[in-house]
Amino acid sequence: MKKKVLTLLFSLVLCLCIATPAFAQTDGFASEYERVQDLAGLLSDNEEASLVTKLNELSERQKMDIIVLTTDALNGKTPRDYADDIYDYSNFGYGESKDGALLLISVEDNDWYISTCGYGITVFTDAGCDYIVEQMKDDLSGGNYFDAVNTYASLCDEFITQA
Repeated sequence: MKKKVLTLLFSLVLCLCIATPAFAQTDGFASEYERVQDLAGLLSDNEEASLVTKLNELSERQKMDIIVLTTDALNGKTPRDYADDIYDYSNFGYGESKDGALLLISVEDNDWYISTCGYGITVFTDAGCDYIVEQMKDDLSGGNYFDAVNTYASLCDEFITQA
């Protein structure tokens, strides 16, 4: 009887260990290094593929992750908390200090946030983030999300180079 209980308990623990990775993703966000996550469906497949190529090249060349996330819902979080959580839980960033920046576009709240980490905090000051969004504002307001994200990527490249 004792062996059956131990076997059942061991099986249960084993099942829990196997199931845990399935719940490791945060709010539907995929795994690390998928630099464009269009959860709100704002981009066509071709636009998304083009942006992935651009952000991958930029991130690898500058040794700093540049990420874009669009979402319909923030699940009760502020844009800042949502973006910071996604960046942290998705294991983005270069080096020990996890250098990078993530642009969050929230359709639900008609809001945005740029989360920075490591050297990204130095590169993208609050004034710098405001400047980037100011340059994207017309495209965001007009629903030209591809152009807005292209502007974000180009300005990130410039800011990193200048820093």
